[in-house]
Formats: sequence, structure tokens, C-alpha cells
Amino acid sequence: MGFEHINIDLIAGMMNDTEELWRAAVAKAVEMQPDCVTIYQMEVPYNTGIYKQMQTDGKVTAPVADWETKRAWVNYAFEEFVKTGYTVTSAYTVVKNPETIKFVYRDSLWEGADLLPIGVASFGHLGGIHLQNQADIAPYIETIERGESAIFRAYATSPDERFIREFILKLKLGSVKPSYYQTKFGEDVLTRFAPQLGWMQNEGFATLGPDEIRLTRDGLLQVDRLLHEFFLPHHRSARYT
Repeated sequence: MGFEHINIDLIAGMMNDTEELWRAAVAKAVEMQPDCVTIYQMEVPYNTGIYKQMQTDGKVTAPVADWETKRAWVNYAFEEFVKTGYTVTSAYTVVKNPETIKFVYRDSLWEGADLLPIGVASFGHLGGIHLQNQADIAPYIETIERGESAIFRAYATSPDERFIREFILKLKLGSVKPSYYQTKFGEDVLTRFAPQLGWMQNEGFATLGPDEIRLTRDGLLQVDRLLHEFFLPHHRSARYT
């Protein structure tokens, strides 16, 4: 059809998923040999319909696989793709050829590039300011029809917040160079985050070199959980809305 690259998404731990079904899905994806595969671990954020139904039913856990199972399934997928020559390039991606397959959108956004929010509930990032459009469809349509901006909230980040944002996002790639942050932000991450990085190294989640922080496979599979340790104190208890 003329597409330069083809990506397949896999989601580990969806409702009613089993290990047998997961292995079959991975085998099919490997057989198809796409240029890249994005692998997510199923989550149920607290502002979703599934979560609200859980509250109604009095349930305390989501009807999806637990985290240990999801991590094991993603690790299995990683190993199966690596066997056929793929490379793990982040906590969520394997690619057939790292030299030709580039995630320009992801890498640019994680380094602070602007992103224009278009559509209901869309998030954006312009000049260091985080934005979100109207989150409900009716107010969004009414605002657009009046010819007004659909943006209904914004948060102006500080230089320190932008530094932390870029540091934790790029950790999801599995490897970062401290010299990069020293040059761009004037921050020595090995000193600034010495307690967090030391803990990660002691737990087997990361290794530290002269100019490299590298996550182990175990660290990569649960990087989103580990990143909370690097948040500013007043952000650690915040919930996504």
C-alpha cells in the first residue's frame, strides 16, 4: 500500500486475556514481521468507565491481569521478538532495524517539542505550557461552534519541572547520558538523583556508569512505577484527571 513502516500494537493483560491467548498473539505478530511493535501493559485509570463500574460493584481490583503477570507477558514478547532479530528500544517498543525505524514524534515530544492539541480532551504542550481541551464532547462542540478556543485548562511549567519531565521521559528509553542534561539544563543528574539512582541500582533495576544510566530488563518492565521516585514531592500524590 506504500506505507514506509508498519507498526503493530499489543496490549498485555486485557480483560479475559490468558497466557495461551497472549502467546498466540505474540506468535502471530512475530510471524507478520512488522517494522516495529508497541507493547503496552493494560491499565485502568481511575477516571475511566471501567473504574467507575468497579466502584459501583464494590470491587477494589480491576478485571485485568495483575502487574506481575503483565510484566512477565511483556518480557516474554520481548524475548520472542529478540530471537528473530528485533531490538528492544524502549519500555514499550521493539523494532526490526533501529537504524531506519525512528519514533520522531515521541523523541521530539519528550525533548520538549510543541504539540498542538486538536480534538476533545486532547493534551498539548506549547512553549513549556501544558494544555488540555474540553474533556467532554458537548462543551467541546459548543465552544468550537462559537468560534472560541477549546482549551479549558493549562499549566505553566518551571525550568526545574521541564528538566525533571525530560529526564524521566527519556528514562523510558532504557538508557540516558548524564552529560546530556548537564549540557542542556546545567544539572548533574547523578548528584541530583543520587538517592533514587542508588536505590534502583541496589534493587537491580539500573546500572550506573561514568556517563550512562541504563535500566535492566526488570527495571524497564516497571519503569512507570519507578519514575515516581523522581517527581517533585507535591506531584507524587497527584492523580491523572
